[in-house]
Amino acid sequence: MRVVRLCVVLLGVVAVVTGCAPGVERTVHDVYLYGTLDQRITYFYGGEGALSYQGADVELSDARTTDERRGGDLSVAGSLLVDGQQFLRAPATPLAEPPATVSRIPQTTDMQLALASTVDEVVYFDGASYLVLAQAGEAGVVQRVVPRPRFNRLRGIGMLTNAEADALADFLEQGGPFVLSDLPVESLPVRAIDGLAEQLTTGVYVQTEIGTAQEAFRPAPQQLAWETIASGTQATGVQGATYQLITSQDQLIGVWSQMHASQLQQPPLPQVDFQRETLVAIFLGRRSTGGYGVTVRRVSVEGNDLYLDTEFREPAAGAITTQVLTSPWTLVRVLRGGFEVAWVRDVADGSLRGAARAVY
Repeated sequence: MRVVRLCVVLLGVVAVVTGCAPGVERTVHDVYLYGTLDQRITYFYGGEGALSYQGADVELSDARTTDERRGGDLSVAGSLLVDGQQFLRAPATPLAEPPATVSRIPQTTDMQLALASTVDEVVYFDGASYLVLAQAGEAGVVQRVVPRPRFNRLRGIGMLTNAEADALADFLEQGGPFVLSDLPVESLPVRAIDGLAEQLTTGVYVQTEIGTAQEAFRPAPQQLAWETIASGTQATGVQGATYQLITSQDQLIGVWSQMHASQLQQPPLPQVDFQRETLVAIFLGRRSTGGYGVTVRRVSVEGNDLYLDTEFREPAAGAITTQVLTSPWTLVRVLRGGFEVAWVRDVADGSLRGAARAVY
């Protein structure tokens, strides 16, 4: 009998201690879905029981994965049921304008990205795989981007758990290709909910209608026939880098003299048909030692523009060079006429060094 009484007393003590214990820790995650739904999806995690939420009590409960209440779009197995529902759903005020707009560029796999506000990451689902368009971007950016593979679908977006990210991906993929922009947390609405251990917020903008950026289309570069007429290292009267598009015999005579002024006898002037050919002179400018040089490696036309991909050489650190003044140059003939400008591009990194423009 004493043993029974002792057990009853112990059970009572446990009940009192349990009843006085602090409430279980709970986490709430607000997920804002702009563009497609303009809704806020709220997931609850932690212990079961009542929670005061927006002026009323909601009942949080758990259920097995096989429970029929777990079915449906955007359902996350690890979250709590809210009054028997998978989550809470509420309207979200639509954004004033899309933070990011993506368009396809015709006859290419590249995309045109235009940002109206700051975003963290822009992801493209093409109907079969996920691709990264941008890791982050500032408002006002308009650029051509090359999609790169993204693994694990939408995992890593915002503060989404893996289960939430997979549920969101499952839901969005039903509609076919889409672009998803991860929004900075500071740009999202602030909501205060009492009695929580943690309150998370994620916001995304989803674009499902992907248009075509016809204005961004550029035909593939067309290689042109060309040759280097002459080159050297002792041009005169040129201090810095200079690029000249030669359109007449008089201009050619003047440039040819600059290139060969240090020689006692100039080589014969090249014969040029200015109606069908284009001459471009590239002067590197005055240098204090040898070891510098300039060489055209490729000539192409992109759209209506002429591009000369050019190698610019300089001596390596510690290299032994001739200690004399030099001024490297090269003269290139392109077997097509009618160009008003020739862009000189660094073959090493694709950057534009300058332009040679026609002067009449």
